[in-house]
Amino acid sequence: MLRASQFVALLLVAVAITLHNPPAVAQSLSPTGLPKWDSTNQVLFFSGNSPGSVVRAYVDSHQRGADIDIFKDFPGLQEVYADSITAGPDGSTLIDTILEYGNRNARELILTYDSEGQLVKSWDPAPQYVEVIAYSKDDDAVFALGARDLPPGPYAHNYPLLIEYNRDGRALKAMAPANLLKDREDSLNSSSQNGQPLLKVTKDRIYFYAPTNAEVIMCDRDGTVLAYRSFSESIEKISTEDGYHLEQIHQMDIAENGDLVAELLLSNDDSHKYLMEVVRLSVDTGEAVLVHKASNSGRLWFVGMKKDDQYLYLESGRNLYTQSAAGQEPQPLASAD
Repeated sequence: MLRASQFVALLLVAVAITLHNPPAVAQSLSPTGLPKWDSTNQVLFFSGNSPGSVVRAYVDSHQRGADIDIFKDFPGLQEVYADSITAGPDGSTLIDTILEYGNRNARELILTYDSEGQLVKSWDPAPQYVEVIAYSKDDDAVFALGARDLPPGPYAHNYPLLIEYNRDGRALKAMAPANLLKDREDSLNSSSQNGQPLLKVTKDRIYFYAPTNAEVIMCDRDGTVLAYRSFSESIEKISTEDGYHLEQIHQMDIAENGDLVAELLLSNDDSHKYLMEVVRLSVDTGEAVLVHKASNSGRLWFVGMKKDDQYLYLESGRNLYTQSAAGQEPQPLASAD
């Protein structure tokens, strides 16, 4: 299975797009690495994987808590991959990490840091291989989506993919059997053209995205499936219009109603042009609607969906912009607020 840590390298082709500066000005952030959006709690994290890099969080344009330096807590660590980050209670942060010590010595842990950036807890989610986590304040629990390492048996290929844990790592509930998805646990495999697994938890719904077949599942809080949709054909259709083809899927998120929102990098081999399109795909009909489009000069990168159904963008890696459902163009977050 291609983990999010490996998937990062597949996004580098997007750097080839020629950039320009939009005329508007927004309040600047200070990123420390790649952006990671916690859709459940509306927090934007940045993280890198090399010594000296830290995890930094923002709520809108305001920093949330202290920087987190994972390397100081694990002597001998060579690289750390913060595959998924979610905001916990009282300013705390939970991070699903792959800790690399070299010589193929790697370990997965879920780490909890307090608001001062101090490590207060760690636990091993094995036998689950976690792809993405989300903390829900409504039941003070951590939801984790991922495959599972089990011995052969009657449940070997139909185990639950979604586990609800308490903050100490004790399993509380198992949901979403693997046969909900077309390719079972392989449906969670990441790729450049399908994106990465997503998980979003609201007061009464759980949403997750399985990349292999672009599947979105909407469940109630007990795991009963309320809606299912595969968007593979819809994405293929909208990305091949006007002679273009899909190069990569960048950031994705799930709206409050279950719609899938994705940023597509499209290329045209004849004209050597690139397009960046943000599209919204209806969980009810499967139809795709264009939200935002930029040519080679595009510099706004989609981050995720805010709770008021606004689209959040990052400009130059530092400035936040929002676009309302009815708005024509994204506006700086500072002026929009």
